Formats: sequence, structure tokens, C-alpha cells
Amino acid sequence: MRAIPAGSDLELRPVRLEDAETLFGAVERNRERLGRWLEWATPEYCLNDMHRFLEEKEEENRAGVALTMGIWSEETLCGAIGLHRFVERHRSSSIGYWVDGGHEGRGIVTRACRAIVSEGFSERGLHRIEIRCATGNERSAAIAKRLGFVHEGVLRDAEWLHDHWVDLNVFSMLEHNWAL
Repeated sequence: MRAIPAGSDLELRPVRLEDAETLFGAVERNRERLGRWLEWATPEYCLNDMHRFLEEKEEENRAGVALTMGIWSEETLCGAIGLHRFVERHRSSSIGYWVDGGHEGRGIVTRACRAIVSEGFSERGLHRIEIRCATGNERSAAIAKRLGFVHEGVLRDAEWLHDHWVDLNVFSMLEHNWAL
């Protein structure tokens, strides 16, 4: 599986089990920040969980049923992004992503999203890609808007996040609306 360029200093590379410690280190440094929006980022999340995650994602990548990539900025692994399991019949998927706080605010996630959306439409045959984020997650909503995704609405109490329900914004992009 090949890397996907996302600018002169940014590249998406298939996740690998050997990157577990590096990715887990980023989770450790950002656990509180990530835990605000991501249900898996709990105090109990450990290196073994990261190993299981990467093994599963490597297999999904090999099988071509999803696409999970590490975000590499100038040879530093600074986060992850993925197209969740493809819904083959509907040619659709959704994007998940996170980045180390030390790399936030530099356009990295926007460029990574642009690259993975282009990959999804041009190489994976997708027709529709969604970004779903909690209504309070303004940074993720800004990425969807910046990329021209259409805000379709809010799913009320759509996700259980640690100890409470959150509403989710739903943004979508269709292949014929995407400017490569």
C-alpha cells in the first residue's frame, strides 16, 4: 500500500504495528484533549489497546474495506486519519482523525482530510463521505466547512461520550461536488 502526499511536508502512510509506541505516546500527551471528543481516549486506554487497534486497521487496509493512515509531518508521526469501513452498496464512508496538540493549528488535519477525501473518491470509488463531530467541536466543524462539506443537520443524542450524550453535526461531500 502506498503513501498519499498531502503537501510538500505532509504525507499519509498506512498504519503499522511498529508505530504503536509512537502513536500511543501522542495519545498519552493528548489524552485529556482527545478524550473531550473521542470515546476511546479514556484513562484506561493502554499500549495493548493501541496494538489491537493497529492490528485491526492493518488487516482492514490489506482487505481494502477501510483505510487508516498515520499523519506524517516532516518525518514525525503526529496523528492518524481514516476512512471508516466502506459501505459497499452505498459507496460511502466517514472520516475519523486526530492530531497531536503540538501540531495543531498548522492546517495539517485540513490537508490530511483533503488528501484522504481525494483518495476515497478517485481511488476507492466512493460516492459519499461524511464528517461527524460533536456540536461543540468547533475545530472539526471548521475543517468540514473549509473543505466545502455540506452541513446536513444535527443528530440529537447520537453518541454516548464517556458519561453523557452528545449531539453530532453531520457534514457530507459527494464525489461530483469534490474539486480534486
